[in-house]
Amino acid sequence: MLRNTILIILLFLPTPLLAVSLPTGVVAYSGPIYTNQVLGYANITSLLAYNTSGSKFGVPPYGASLQLNVMLQVNTSNEEYYFWLQNVADFITNESKMFFSDNIWNSTTPLAGINNLIGKGEIYSTSDLFSHSSYYAYGTYYIKYNFPFSFYLIVNESHNNQGVYVSFGYVILQNGNITLPNPTFYDTVFIPVNNLTSASIIIANQTTPNLNLGIITYLGNYLDAELVWGGFGNGASTTFLNMSSYLALLYMKNGKWVPFSQVYNYGSDTAESTNNLRVTIAKNGDAYVTIGKQNPGLLTTNFNPSIPGFLYLNISSKIPFLVNNVISRTFSGYVSAPIKLGFFMNYSINSSSFAVLNGNYPSLIEPNVSWFKILNIIPNYTYYYLVRVNSSIPVIAEINGKQITLNDTNWFVQGTQISIVNYTYHNGSDERYVISSISPSSSFNITKPLNVTLNTIKQYRVVINSNLPVYLNGKRVNGSLWINADTTVKLSASIPFYEVGRFIGTYNLTPGGTIVVSKPIIETLKLSFNTILLGIMALIVVIIVVMALILRKKR
Repeated sequence: MLRNTILIILLFLPTPLLAVSLPTGVVAYSGPIYTNQVLGYANITSLLAYNTSGSKFGVPPYGASLQLNVMLQVNTSNEEYYFWLQNVADFITNESKMFFSDNIWNSTTPLAGINNLIGKGEIYSTSDLFSHSSYYAYGTYYIKYNFPFSFYLIVNESHNNQGVYVSFGYVILQNGNITLPNPTFYDTVFIPVNNLTSASIIIANQTTPNLNLGIITYLGNYLDAELVWGGFGNGASTTFLNMSSYLALLYMKNGKWVPFSQVYNYGSDTAESTNNLRVTIAKNGDAYVTIGKQNPGLLTTNFNPSIPGFLYLNISSKIPFLVNNVISRTFSGYVSAPIKLGFFMNYSINSSSFAVLNGNYPSLIEPNVSWFKILNIIPNYTYYYLVRVNSSIPVIAEINGKQITLNDTNWFVQGTQISIVNYTYHNGSDERYVISSISPSSSFNITKPLNVTLNTIKQYRVVINSNLPVYLNGKRVNGSLWINADTTVKLSASIPFYEVGRFIGTYNLTPGGTIVVSKPIIETLKLSFNTILLGIMALIVVIIVVMALILRKKR
């Protein structure tokens, strides 16, 4: 809210020697500076205010405000207008909640009102006969805040020959935790001005026009830029019980944000105030506000604040990287100073995994000084994994349509599809190996280091030669067949009663005998007459003949 001051003498620089309550923070009076954007930065780590007279002013007793206030100058072909623009962070400090609000006042004369503005807000009338008759206002919903609570307040101006657009915005950088920058312009107001020729936010060591009414002179307002703490509203003053905040005040110049070089620690146009804040320059260059005795005056002629910056850098990588020559595994935050980055071209994760970097990535990240930007860096690595093979026979695999023989140790790129060929391996003509199982499976995709095991069964060739039916474990066989190694088998044959047989070859056994297959086997069934049977049959014939002769003699 604007101060309404009635004085006889016009001062070109405010000197509040007798003031006991002032808007306190960072204020620029020197110029002239013309710009279309002004930015206020705040990082609040402690905040509690109490106004014992809050009810008299119609404000909450624990209320406080941080205000970014600037003057807009608008020129037409024959007139000059001034509008006081306010972008405010309003706090209820005992409940840790706040909202953003804006005000626009017509400062063309000390008593001027405002009308015809188009925005989200409304035009409100005032009851003070010695002040502005009306003003524009709008506010957002409450949000909860946590310390550290840091943010930017933004006032932006643009125009055409029909009028001026004023945008009020904020960017929350940290609400307890660091957040991504999301510029939010919560209200854009159009101020219609016919035949407009130029418009800009102005900072200069002068005031808006005075108003003379007889012997009384209403002073104009300073063409300053203020980022100041004060009461909640309605011109209230408050006392801070806790306060720790870092402030910075900047403006847009040639497409870059630059700080006002000469700044003071008190404001002159803002009606809300405080009586117990002290402002110093912190080690990082920011204006540091704490509880203390007020000492209104020049803060510095070389204001060089160190704000978080406007570039949010996020690096997501499974592989460690270097940040300013220090190995890091994660990085996320605002870039306020140059950062050197280094990414490993070839990185050994462990004895069975390594990664190779693809593409080029920046080695130096400079702070962004123009506008808010999010930079995500996700290094693209190709991962290689070790595949160990355990097998008593060569392992043939099909990879990308091509068959290869795997070694005991193999390196494959992540995502390689491998299919093990299920085949029979011959070790000469009479010995072979049959794959019985493949672990973990016969087909797999490489996503990690892997052990592949092939279990095999050794088999020997068994050759049975016979013109008669031969049976191996009761199953008729003839010719060549494969038998698992160390298998015990029974070899039998269908032999006529008048013959006898014997398997001649590797083991030389009689039919019905058993053998252990521990090597290749060749057995041939050899037949011969059954001499014992023939002898018995001859004896029987002789006996029959003798018996017949004996019987014949008796007759």
